[in-house]
Amino acid sequence: MKTRLALVAALALSAALSAALSGADAGLVPQSNASASPAVRPKAMIARVWHGRTLAAKADAYAKYLDMTGVARMLKTDGNHGVEVLRRSDGPRTDFIVISYWESIEAVKRFAGAEYEKAVILDRDREYLVDIEPNVVHYEVVRAAGR
Repeated sequence: MKTRLALVAALALSAALSAALSGADAGLVPQSNASASPAVRPKAMIARVWHGRTLAAKADAYAKYLDMTGVARMLKTDGNHGVEVLRRSDGPRTDFIVISYWESIEAVKRFAGAEYEKAVILDRDREYLVDIEPNVVHYEVVRAAGR
């Protein structure tokens, strides 16, 4: 399951990172070399990736619940730089990937606690989710492009 999460996370992170930071142009520095990357983030940042799965019939309700609880809590945590929630329906199941951006592992710990590599399971997650990944994956953001 950890390999699946790592693959899903890598793909999701690659696809979502540009969108996650497109509104944050102030933190992006243009490159002087036209053949170089269009922009890089000068300060280190951590991406925290979690995956969960629900029944498609519960997906809308779970998305709303997730936004009002977990996402709201992340955004209120000092050191958070944003959250992306990805959703993909595949027949009777819907996958959710949550990618949150943090200034440091210490900031992640302010949200997740000392065992920051474990998923933060919300009060009603078991009511909605049929597949709860118990762990998260953290990545160092080494390049972030935006418009």
